[in-house]
Amino acid sequence: MTPMIFDVGGGELLAIIVIAVILFGPERVPDLAKKAGRIIAYLRDVANSATDTIKTQLGPEFDDLTPADLNPKRLLERTILKDVQADLDSIKNQVSGLKQDLEGTVLPVKSGIDVSLANAKTSLAGIERSLDDATSSLQQAVVDDATGPTATLT
Repeated sequence: MTPMIFDVGGGELLAIIVIAVILFGPERVPDLAKKAGRIIAYLRDVANSATDTIKTQLGPEFDDLTPADLNPKRLLERTILKDVQADLDSIKNQVSGLKQDLEGTVLPVKSGIDVSLANAKTSLAGIERSLDDATSSLQQAVVDDATGPTATLT
């Protein structure tokens, strides 16, 4: 696996180098790479300096602050949600307990309903067979009645 710098993979970095050699020539690429390295180091120093300034201005409770923590979502979690997290955890535990209580109550009822439905299906299947037998008997009786008197008249 190739290392990633600024979300640029090895293949992409190679393509950038090839394009740089084509555009600027092989003699200027090393100087440009040195300048790019200096710019990156300078930007890193500026970012670290800004982070240190923010840490000192915010106070000691933010000593472990990182640039990623300046993301508004993380900053919100770190400042506001930290105070209400215990309440949220308590509510979560209560909801979890209610869920377990409901599952303990509903599952036996559901099992009883499933058994009742299975028994009802079995009973309905038996009734359906009885109706089919009765229908067949009636049809046979009608056929017998229809053929019986005509056969004696001839």
